[in-house]
Amino acid sequence: MQQWVYHVSPEVNAISQYPTILAVCISLSFVMTVVVCLRIWVRAVWKKSFGVDDAVIVSSAVCGIIYSALCITQSRLGLGLPLKLRPNESLNTYATVNFAGRPFYMAGITGFKVALCIAYLRIIRHSSEKSYRHVVWGIMIFTILSHVGGTLVLFFQCSPVHKSWRPLTPGKCLPNPAVFYPLAGVSIFCDLIVFLTPIPLWLKVRISTPRKLGLMAIFLLGLFTTACSIMRVVQIEIIARDGNSTMLILWGTIELNVGIAITCLPTLIPLVTFMRGRTSKSGPMQYTYSTSDGRSAATSVKLKSVGLHSSTMRSQTIPTGNNTIVKSGSFSSLEAILPVDSQGRPIQREGVESSNGNGSQSHIHVVPNPGQITKTVQVEITRTDNRPGPEQSWLH
Repeated sequence: MQQWVYHVSPEVNAISQYPTILAVCISLSFVMTVVVCLRIWVRAVWKKSFGVDDAVIVSSAVCGIIYSALCITQSRLGLGLPLKLRPNESLNTYATVNFAGRPFYMAGITGFKVALCIAYLRIIRHSSEKSYRHVVWGIMIFTILSHVGGTLVLFFQCSPVHKSWRPLTPGKCLPNPAVFYPLAGVSIFCDLIVFLTPIPLWLKVRISTPRKLGLMAIFLLGLFTTACSIMRVVQIEIIARDGNSTMLILWGTIELNVGIAITCLPTLIPLVTFMRGRTSKSGPMQYTYSTSDGRSAATSVKLKSVGLHSSTMRSQTIPTGNNTIVKSGSFSSLEAILPVDSQGRPIQREGVESSNGNGSQSHIHVVPNPGQITKTVQVEITRTDNRPGPEQSWLH
């Protein structure tokens, strides 16, 4: 069987770190691709709201896949070996592939940060947070300009430029620490401000504390990319000492793929909610109704019943005081709530109580026809106005 690293002996091939490089690049690229595909399905197919931020994250994912492929290619040319054991025959090819990967890495990490900023702007597009919008625009512009500047520095690190991919060409290059330390510092700073920017927004959202904490936790996960950037900084000293850039490139691959995947997590909230609803044995049913002042509102109805349930799914209307509740889903049949006679007419109800406040509670006692089973259904209704907040805006 042909050995993995070109132009080296079997003994040198055996000590190469290429198995680690393959495992990291392939596994993380696969996970990242799956997450991005789920995001596309949720946004484009399910929600039909594919936006600019989604297009940017797809472009970033393509860059991530290309960068991982180039890392794997470099492992065949000597990446994963100490510098003194790398084959001279592969020197120019290795340098060319390494140079080609730089713009894809920079474009990838820029992309997922910009995608988050665009998503923030979409969330607050109907709000009165003008100052917040200005801050987000400023962060996005700074991120783009700083990363474009970093890419140009990597392109023109050597003079003449082609010395970057022809290392034996006479000339000079900027020392790696002088280039990589500032780039890493800018990347870490952008990570922090991009992932921490929405935290004040979530603190103002009027949702349950567990959901609020969950949303903030998702964004705080993005700080893992900051940890990856810090690990890259640690490797700069190693490169300055022995020239081995293996772990620097590997941590860059981890940072890029994990950053893209984490950026997609908030958009998968509808899918997670849907799957939890499918697997839950019981839970609130969702209704919409029109109030007496003509506003549309969302209603969550919890049922507690004893008796037989029909498997027939149909759409029914439940009058409750001044409100009319119209079933918009079919988690269970409304015949389990209001049985109907043989002609499809609702059976008489007694003891209906309702409230026009933010919540109402109705106790319905079904008066059966002769021979039917008596059933008591307790309906707990919680009403919220149908005005999208930041969390809902994220989902559309």
